[in-house]
Amino acid sequence: MDGMRKQIHRWILAMVMATAAAIPAVQAQSTEVMNETGDMVRVMRHPDGTRAIYQRQKGWQGMRCSSYTASGRLAAVNDYREGKYGQLVGCIIYDHTKKNIIYKVAYGYDSRARLVEERMYSHPQGKLVQRVIYKYDNRGNRSKPLIVSLNTAGPVTEVAPTAQYDDVNAINRSMKQGRRK
Repeated sequence: MDGMRKQIHRWILAMVMATAAAIPAVQAQSTEVMNETGDMVRVMRHPDGTRAIYQRQKGWQGMRCSSYTASGRLAAVNDYREGKYGQLVGCIIYDHTKKNIIYKVAYGYDSRARLVEERMYSHPQGKLVQRVIYKYDNRGNRSKPLIVSLNTAGPVTEVAPTAQYDDVNAINRSMKQGRRK
């Protein structure tokens, strides 16, 4: 079982890194709806056939993202937690069974409450495996993320930045604004 768990960890990290390295030629398509229980749901369909479903649940200060493969199989579930001002403070990434924690993510902000870093830790070891770093220009515009993989089997590698890491923050803001209407 431990060997299988390590293989799943490697697969999820490879999927995260491949997603970050790929620069899609076409933007993802997004649809937002309210389901029968009053939860706000957004479906993102990506050009490669994969999709992500973001759901804000009533009474919970956070959001869930379920990611599916092109064949429709559940790949991973991310549970995002928010602070009292709506900022993301943490994320737990589960495997396709929704039972096994694979990674935990912590978010860091500067004195102006701007996101400056995301740190991904392996679970249960708590080892830092990836950093996503954001810089801001004089006008306050955020750069594309610099993604640093901390692979213990080899040297530290940098991955080309993409806009995909902005998806969660943009969706979070958009869904919150939709609820206020």
